[in-house]
Amino acid sequence: MKNATHAKLLFMEQKMAVLSTNSTRHGGFPFGSVVGYAVDGESRPLLLISRLAVHRRNLAADVRASLTIFDDEAVGDPTSASRVTIMGEVHPVPEPDLLDARTAYLAKHPEARQWIDFGDFAMLRMEIKDLYFIAGFGSMGWILPEDFAKA
Repeated sequence: MKNATHAKLLFMEQKMAVLSTNSTRHGGFPFGSVVGYAVDGESRPLLLISRLAVHRRNLAADVRASLTIFDDEAVGDPTSASRVTIMGEVHPVPEPDLLDARTAYLAKHPEARQWIDFGDFAMLRMEIKDLYFIAGFGSMGWILPEDFAKA
């Protein structure tokens, strides 16, 4: 449970991540992109992505993705910094949850007020399937989604 707590703190503190989707242009290859994220009330990642973005088109074809979050304050050797990779399926936030998702996203990314209402942007949410946490060199392991949720 210690790793779940550490991973959850990292996830809650950060606001940028690398989103990896399955490429439609080059089938079978991952496509990584830096994105902003926020967290909903059930500790699921929220993403605000334009339909023009490659990763959004990739998600339209295959909802499976991963989100890698790392300690952006880490200095020195980045391989010794904490990081967590969250794997899951990314879907549009259902209408009843949109206001809460929007509020959470804008709390973490106030600059998004400039484009959140543009018609080509959509609020997406990842349903977590599995997590892998690295606390630093030699300290790593899988975390059950239910342990992460309870942390």
